[in-house]
Amino acid sequence: MVESEPAPNDDYEHPDGLEYILESVLMPSDGSKEFKCLADEYNSVLLNPCHCKGACENSEVCPHAGQYEFTGDGSELILRNSANPVIECNDMLICCINTCSNRLVYSGPRKHLEIFDSPEYGSKGLRSTVKIPKGGYICEYAGELLTVPEAKRRVHVNEKLGLMNYVLVLNEYTSDKKQQVTIVDPSRRGNIGRYLNHSCEPNCHIAAVRIDCPIPKIGIFAARDIAAKEELCFHYGGEGQYKKVTSGKTCLCGASKCTGFMPNTEIEE
Repeated sequence: MVESEPAPNDDYEHPDGLEYILESVLMPSDGSKEFKCLADEYNSVLLNPCHCKGACENSEVCPHAGQYEFTGDGSELILRNSANPVIECNDMLICCINTCSNRLVYSGPRKHLEIFDSPEYGSKGLRSTVKIPKGGYICEYAGELLTVPEAKRRVHVNEKLGLMNYVLVLNEYTSDKKQQVTIVDPSRRGNIGRYLNHSCEPNCHIAAVRIDCPIPKIGIFAARDIAAKEELCFHYGGEGQYKKVTSGKTCLCGASKCTGFMPNTEIEE
């Protein structure tokens, strides 16, 4: 018997009154063919069944397992050092929700996160009140899922009006050939992930994680062990292909290898 899927365990809220969402949602329809394609993907169900009856922790048996492992003391499930796509178990599978070791993003953001006033960036930031191990899951970068034309329009408006740009582009590649692009904008609707600032030497990184939809969730994970109260940051360049930036908005990260400028939002067709 398949257990019903619980809602993500997310008790956080925005301090600035924006609409808080638990996971990414579709942008409002603009009637375009691009939106129809995006909506069809969003409403599709990812069928990648396994027949595990236990914890889905044997990668030779379960087609999903192998990307997560427990810390040495067994206290926390973390992401392995791997560039492979992550496919988590979902409510269509027969494995037990309470014991499956292939459900991490599925359960919502980690506890002990707090939004604070970052003196380095002069804006809101995000940190944890307890230490985070390398590979530890932080939260999803959730917002409105955009089509390419709408993303380009919003970036142009942000630049024209001098507004903060939250649009994040995740490009996935197979054998150096782009496979899928996912674009998320939490400027209007989003979750706690929107408060992570950019760093040229980040302590977090992003990864595509699929659960029950072909469109991946943009998961944020610890790139190294992170101390309590240390600000959480990731590289706004997206999937990790950082390009040297020589102009634009000034970067405030203060890293030893800081480029001096914020990365540009590059949106490819």
